[in-house]
Amino acid sequence: MRAVNFCGRSGRDYNFERIGPDTAWAAKEGIAIFASHSGFGWRVIRIVELDGRADNVQPIWAWRDAQRYGARAVFFAPSNKVLDRKTSIADLRDGLDPVCDTQRASRVA
Repeated sequence: MRAVNFCGRSGRDYNFERIGPDTAWAAKEGIAIFASHSGFGWRVIRIVELDGRADNVQPIWAWRDAQRYGARAVFFAPSNKVLDRKTSIADLRDGLDPVCDTQRASRVA
């Protein structure tokens, strides 16, 4: 595992660990970032909230969707407080401008 920092719009650094996509990351509680590597670093494809429910298939479908856009890496940051996760995700989305941003698309529509 390797530590990687992603920066939100606020300037705050968030520490993530790169984990294997075949591990049980989807059943954890926290934030996942799906990314592809480019010549300039990591290109963020999608950011998802993980609620810690082992039966929640939404993160797996989000990973599959992100793979269609080139994602090959999963980054995970633990967070057991719902409000902290939502606030952090909003900051990361605004700072990283993910390729697949379902939240931004729903706000524009």
